[in-house]
Amino acid sequence: MKVYFLINSLHTAGGTERMTATIANSLSEKGYDIGIICLHRGENSFFKIEEKVSLYYINKASKTNIYLGYIHDVYKLHQILKKEKPNFLVDVCSAMSLISLPASALLTTKIITWEHFNASVNWNPITSPLARKLASLYSYKIVTLTETDKIVFEQKYNAKNVLCIKNPVTIKVEEPSPLLEKTVLAIGRIEEQKGFDMLIDIWEKSYSKSNGWVLKIVGTGSLQSNIEEQITRLGLNDTIKIEPPTHDVIALYRNASVYAMTSRFEGLPLVLIEAMFMGLPIVSFDCETGPRDIVKNNITGFLVEPNNVEIFAQKLDLITENRDLLCEYSRNSILYSKDFSLEPILQEWLDLLK
Repeated sequence: MKVYFLINSLHTAGGTERMTATIANSLSEKGYDIGIICLHRGENSFFKIEEKVSLYYINKASKTNIYLGYIHDVYKLHQILKKEKPNFLVDVCSAMSLISLPASALLTTKIITWEHFNASVNWNPITSPLARKLASLYSYKIVTLTETDKIVFEQKYNAKNVLCIKNPVTIKVEEPSPLLEKTVLAIGRIEEQKGFDMLIDIWEKSYSKSNGWVLKIVGTGSLQSNIEEQITRLGLNDTIKIEPPTHDVIALYRNASVYAMTSRFEGLPLVLIEAMFMGLPIVSFDCETGPRDIVKNNITGFLVEPNNVEIFAQKLDLITENRDLLCEYSRNSILYSKDFSLEPILQEWLDLLK
């Protein structure tokens, strides 16, 4: 069985890229012939790709607009599919459908659309709904990360071929965080979606910073200078640290005691699953999809009304100031993270590819 994946690129440290690498590597270990086709080459893959996995690059440049050179991309992908004849091509995000569906026309390759974003959010007001509608009409299957997104495809796009497969936890470690460090952790691209501007405002209102706690933001992005300016303006340089992405994510979780997420919207954020697996209580905004599918409110942490920075700060202080509550939510997080174990979720992919 030959299964290929189509993704924008592999050189960034995002959850989508990590999950693609994880599923591709896992299928390869099961004996599948796996290939990953990247629209853009960039630098080397941030996450390890097994040697048996074939890599293809449609464009040499790391940053080109997905819609510029559209005919070129469709033609190049068609040539790869025609030569390699994969049984399945998995589109990593529905945007890829705009390229994969015409490229696979008249070929035997079946398209699986793997939607990683909130299906109610449009990255483009025209192409987003168009891509999802085309996927609903012509893809062999659509895979969503949450039941909410599955319902959106079925009700809004009249899709008949949708199933939900969760993201699995990808890290392997024997010991969770000892909860010794007074560190609140947040990981992600420093972009509008992730809401780090709100997280800085939350930290300014929180009492935690006066009790020896530090906020650590791990990521880079186009808004980093704005965030750094906001930190300086609010006089928070001594209690907020920004670090670049690292391969050693286990060390990040082990050296933290609480995880904070202030995203404006999400798919199914892998960092929350990993943080719970490592025993970190969660404080997160309850955006439409994602956190509510992972975090058990008042059991593994707190879900806060979106954009309510005052309540978020209060919940953060409640956990940081109450050691017993911190430890209770830590134990619960480890327990509930088992719902995202790799093997049963990989089996769902194996069943899909039969």
